[in-house]
Amino acid sequence: MKSTTVTVDLDKLEKLLNKVGDMVITNSMMSQSIENLPTSDEKKELLEKTTLFQRHIKELQDYAMDIRMVKIKTIFDSYQSIITNESTQHNKLVNLILKGEETNIDKSMIETLNLPLKSIIANAVIHGIESPDVRIAKGKNECGYICVSAEQINEQIYITIQDDGKGIDVESMDLDAQNITEEDMESDDLTINKIKYIVEKLNGRVEISSNIDEGTKLTLIMPLTLSILDGLNVRVGENIFILPTNSIIESLQPTKEMIKIVGDGSSQLLMLREEFIPILKLYKYLDLEPSTKDFTKGILILVKANNQKAALFVDEFLQQQQIVVKPIEINYKKVLGISGATVRGNGSIGLILDVKSILENAKLNNQIIR
Repeated sequence: MKSTTVTVDLDKLEKLLNKVGDMVITNSMMSQSIENLPTSDEKKELLEKTTLFQRHIKELQDYAMDIRMVKIKTIFDSYQSIITNESTQHNKLVNLILKGEETNIDKSMIETLNLPLKSIIANAVIHGIESPDVRIAKGKNECGYICVSAEQINEQIYITIQDDGKGIDVESMDLDAQNITEEDMESDDLTINKIKYIVEKLNGRVEISSNIDEGTKLTLIMPLTLSILDGLNVRVGENIFILPTNSIIESLQPTKEMIKIVGDGSSQLLMLREEFIPILKLYKYLDLEPSTKDFTKGILILVKANNQKAALFVDEFLQQQQIVVKPIEINYKKVLGISGATVRGNGSIGLILDVKSILENAKLNNQIIR
């Protein structure tokens, strides 16, 4: 029987996807040029053809992405041996529960996440699950469990590791990954900060919840792909930035009654459905001159990252579009608040806002209330 599979080098797939991304940009440029033409039957015909071409590119992009995808089962299969070895060594009784093994994930991402996931599972056995006698004394089953699950929600992959162990005090943990350096990553021990560092470099985030004596739940929320994302164009003064839609909760134009003054009047909160949400003036953060400083004449976009929520104040939001992400630190340097760039249809560069670092910086400067 003839084989129906072929092994392809991951770098070649990366080049293929990048080239498809270049086609997306080029088609966007052509569409922009055609839009600028005077109205005519020829213009209408050209727009119809570019729309058709765009559909073909999207299909090609989906095919290229599909080739890069593998089932997460490929790494889930190794977790039983980790739990068996660690539980035997530390005199624990632990059952492994696997869910969502058929979930597809980008192969390059799975190779990067494999070691952090193994470290999380090993730590759950060693430090999370209690010994049988302690569990019995607490009224628990002598055998603990660790559940590893994966699922795709919209354009994101959720990987969750949950145990029914002793739990941890999340509030007392140092979860700041900003100070981690590449030199720190060279050591073998994988702390939660380092795991966060790895995940955040993949444009993902880590969420942790825990109750003492009930267990801990840790979720890695990853983008479906690293090179293409859906973004919302927002205007601040004469500048247009791109806000990733996976960070957006909702947007609104507030009334005066919804804005509450805090302290000396330099900070404001949005009152929305009995919840107080800190307002961050994006023009102030980016040191730009806005079209308006009146909240009721602009737009508030509610965003969330790492369990922090804020309302970003912008002049207006424009169209939503799929963009090809290009790193900027390769040719320039890492910029706080900017996660990458893209080439727009008119050939200009569009900067992609990094919601996570913007909210973290605001928290450090006491602009976000705990």
